Parts: sequence; C-alpha cells; structure tokens
Amino acid sequence: MSEDPNLIPVTEIRRTGHSCGCGEHDPERLTLDARAIPHRLRHAAVIGAVSSLQVGEGLDLVAPHVPTPLLVQIDQQLPMTFQHTLLETEDGYARVEILRTA
Repeated sequence: MSEDPNLIPVTEIRRTGHSCGCGEHDPERLTLDARAIPHRLRHAAVIGAVSSLQVGEGLDLVAPHVPTPLLVQIDQQLPMTFQHTLLETEDGYARVEILRTA
C-alpha cells in the first residue's frame, strides 16, 4: 500500500522493445491493487483503467476476492474484447490478468 492513503497504488513498469502484445517478450505490465480503492468506487475505477488499455496491453488486477461480477460488468459495458485469467487466489486476495485482445 502506498504511504499516502489517498493515492491509488498503481505500479507501472516501462516497456521497451517488443510491442506485438503476444506476451512472450514483454511479461511486464501494470498492476492495479483495487483493495486500496474504496468499495463504492472500485468498479468504476477498475473499468476506467481497463478501458484505457490499447489492443495487446494488459494489467494485473489485485482484488480482495475473485472479482467475477466486475469481470462480467467489464465484458458487458465495454465495446472492446478482453481476456481474463485468474492467476492466483487465497483468502482475502486474488490476482487476475486482464488483457485487451481487440
């Protein structure tokens, strides 16, 4: 969590070189820790972040649980195509990869 509780913890790792989006050459991407976002703002904040992704870009979403309702909402509300993969989960923690594919 960030030192200032009013800041949303987003980590960005600069991409260099390869940019086809296949993931083979550029495993680094944004990580958005939604646990620090107030519950009533969480879906809107994540949807805003996801909608800013370009084709081939992705982010890891860290949430307090598997965010199934949020992923359904993303698929229903955004006119883009996304792929989501549950990478890990435990009590109070889930990490989901969200990739924009089209």
